[in-house]
Amino acid sequence: MVARIISGRSIRGAINYNEQKVEQHKATFLMAENYLKETYRLNPMEKLFVLQHRAKLNERVKTNCVHISLNFETNEKISAEKMQEIAKDYMQQIGFATQPYLIYKHEDANHPHMHIVTTNIQADGNRISLHNLGRDLSEKARQEIELKYGLIQAKGHGKDQDIPTINLRDLKKAIYGKDETKKVITQIVNTVVQKYNYSSLAELNAVLSRFNILADRGHEKSAMYNQQGLLYRIIDDKGNKLGVPIKASRIAGKHTLTSLEKRFKKNKGKRKILGASLKQRINQVLQTNPNQDVFTKTLMQQKIEVLYRTSKDGQTYGITYIDHAGKSVFNGSELGKAYSAKTLFDGFKKSVELKPLAQPMTHPISSGTTQLKPPQSVKQHTPQSFLEPKAPTNYLDILLGKTEQDYTTTIPGKRKKRKKRNQQTPQQTL
Repeated sequence: MVARIISGRSIRGAINYNEQKVEQHKATFLMAENYLKETYRLNPMEKLFVLQHRAKLNERVKTNCVHISLNFETNEKISAEKMQEIAKDYMQQIGFATQPYLIYKHEDANHPHMHIVTTNIQADGNRISLHNLGRDLSEKARQEIELKYGLIQAKGHGKDQDIPTINLRDLKKAIYGKDETKKVITQIVNTVVQKYNYSSLAELNAVLSRFNILADRGHEKSAMYNQQGLLYRIIDDKGNKLGVPIKASRIAGKHTLTSLEKRFKKNKGKRKILGASLKQRINQVLQTNPNQDVFTKTLMQQKIEVLYRTSKDGQTYGITYIDHAGKSVFNGSELGKAYSAKTLFDGFKKSVELKPLAQPMTHPISSGTTQLKPPQSVKQHTPQSFLEPKAPTNYLDILLGKTEQDYTTTIPGKRKKRKKRNQQTPQQTL
């Protein structure tokens, strides 16, 4: 059994996370301990009210939410009744037996596990110290519970043994619920950290995100951020955080923020050579006066992935280059002004303005659309939209050299408008 304890400031967030899993039929609410109502009578608001009311007994304590997950081996069969017994036993041993808490059985991963939500504020307003709770009490409780209930022991079973890096060609995106969280995070983080050159956490995250992993420092005002803490977690393709994160110190390799900062400094010694090579290949593409789509697609053919950083209002304010061939990551501004987002988009605009007409358009433009459609008798010259590929393509596999397919951009750009004859070219919105 593996126990993970996450402390935070949002009881509502922890309960909402579990209740959403219940609504999605990915979890089952097992029981509420030390609540006045029977478990089956509680609605989500009542579950929340009890814990929030308890937390308000000491409003000076900001970290008042405790979110625990107890994880079992994939081939272990744990009934709901046994989970409840284990949860009660565990909470007793870590000093939370008299606290109100909620137990959820989750079914969204390939191993049985449960989540427990509670607060560390006691009935008299005093708080239960969370300092070294995992090391001093949780670890001892885990070992005793494994023996008592005949569970497969985590210690010495390969869980915490070093997981070596693997070939990038064999590295795949993490899929929450399909992969064992700790194992897949460790494999991806170890491989990316050691094989790529980067000089900041943002640049490291640019690569990790391609494998659905995020190195998360938390909110800037959080205790974790101020204490230089770091979590690794699985995300989806849209960047949404999934599941329970893993502390950097808990994975093989221990790639904590302190460790990474040392690597940032070490990596800088090679960045001049790597940057020069990257700029040379970018320059070859820029000499062709490309638009955004051509620029992105052509660089992908050279295993250079271009990430455009866009604000909420749709404005592109930054650009990051991931050189999967040279195993390096650079922000455009670090390479030089010529490779920054502003300079590039100024060039893209000029490319659109100077592009000759392939076919005059005489039909009206529908309101609200950015795509012109010629009459059916006229052959369509506009390139096929990158948003609707003919067949699904695994771009990450291509970039890492896993296939020989043609490259297609993963980051779609705006399609340029064709000019009508004798009309001024409409300004493109970027």
